[in-house]
Amino acid sequence: MSFATDLDKAVLNIKGFTEKQVRGTLFGLSSRIIKESPVDTGRFRGNWQASIGSPAPSTTSRLDSTGAGSINDVAVTVQGLKLGQTFYLANNLPYARRLEYGYSKQAPSGFLRINLQRVQLEINKARQ
Repeated sequence: MSFATDLDKAVLNIKGFTEKQVRGTLFGLSSRIIKESPVDTGRFRGNWQASIGSPAPSTTSRLDSTGAGSINDVAVTVQGLKLGQTFYLANNLPYARRLEYGYSKQAPSGFLRINLQRVQLEINKARQ
C-alpha cells in the first residue's frame, strides 16, 4: 500500500468515527428531549419530528404517550445523517413554546433548553 492509500483510509476512519459520534449525540439529545416532554394525551410527544435538511413543516395526529414512536423515528433519521447535513427536531404544535417555558408542572424548567445545556456540558467535558 502507498502512503496516499493509507492516508485515505485514515481519513475515512476518522469520518466514520465522527459521523458515529454525531449520530449518537443527536440521538441521545433527541431522546432526552422527547422523554422529558410533558405528557397528557401523548399528542405533544407524538409530534416530535426528526428530519434532515429542513424542519418538518406541519403537525401529526400521532398519540405517543411514552415517546417510543418519536424516538424510533429519530433513530431512523439519524442513521441517514451524513457529515455536513443539518439535523432538525421539531414540534410544531402551537403550545410547544408555552410548555418549554414552564406552562406544565411536569416540566417547569422546560425540556429543550435544559437538555441542550446538558449536551453542551458533555461536549465541553469531552474536549478537555
